[in-house]
Amino acid sequence: MRAAVIIAVAASLVIAASGPVMGRRLPPAVGARLLVAAAVLVAGCSVFVLGVMAFTWIGQLPPIAAVGEWSITDLRSADPIPTEIAAGSAVLLLLAAGWWLIVVARRCRALLAAHRSCRHLTAAGTLVVVDDQRPDAFTTPQPAGRIVVTTGLLQALADQERRVVLAHEASHLLHRHAWWLLAADLAAAANPLLRPTARAAGRCVERWADEDAAAVVGDRRAAARALARTALLTRNPDLAGRLALAASGGDIPARVQALMAPPPRRRPATVVVLAALLMVLSAATLMVQHRGEQLFEHAGHDRVAAVEHHR
Repeated sequence: MRAAVIIAVAASLVIAASGPVMGRRLPPAVGARLLVAAAVLVAGCSVFVLGVMAFTWIGQLPPIAAVGEWSITDLRSADPIPTEIAAGSAVLLLLAAGWWLIVVARRCRALLAAHRSCRHLTAAGTLVVVDDQRPDAFTTPQPAGRIVVTTGLLQALADQERRVVLAHEASHLLHRHAWWLLAADLAAAANPLLRPTARAAGRCVERWADEDAAAVVGDRRAAARALARTALLTRNPDLAGRLALAASGGDIPARVQALMAPPPRRRPATVVVLAALLMVLSAATLMVQHRGEQLFEHAGHDRVAAVEHHR
């Protein structure tokens, strides 16, 4: 089991470290999907491996061993995980669970705040124009997602610029970007090493919407100018954490520079490398599960044999 644990940890570290690089290399839509999926898988495997290592120590506690009906002596002698590492895994698992619950509570409050801030908007359809001179535009998450834009922003932008902003926000709504970001955030909460990957996924999501907007207007440079102008006009208060998405969010200079360049190319080699790393991680995690089951089954069989011998 020790070798499987080492492989799983190494694969997780490599994926976490390479996430931002892959986010820059991949086309935005592909990058967002793959990075979020990879983050969720890495977080799940990390928690599972920590749980198995922790339980090799927890299972040696007399009350737990009595319930599981396995031999403490045999389990201790066959346990390939040092007690210090197993106990440390239990502590890390508790800390990760506590922080994950805190993040979930914050995101739930953010979701409620987003819907409360828009509950007075009774207009039909997904686009809501608010009579407000402050330039602003953002998208609230589903269910009942809305594109909210103020008259102040619409009046400040030219016709083509308005089309870019609305197309950008429509992309957020159509592809449910808020939920992709929520999944990345929760994965990073479970495994803090994934925070750079979650931030990279956030950049990919904004670039994804930028590319969709550029495709709608058919002019990448015009989309870049509209993005830069909107960013200068708007000041988006964080109404709902990362659950409300705005065209002026993220790294504006990098997004403008990307739109001024040709469309991103497909990079199948990067996808293959990431897929291979995820397969190695999954295989190592399954091996940890298998070895863990064998460990406790062996301790249980030995205890049964000892009881029958005494009889």
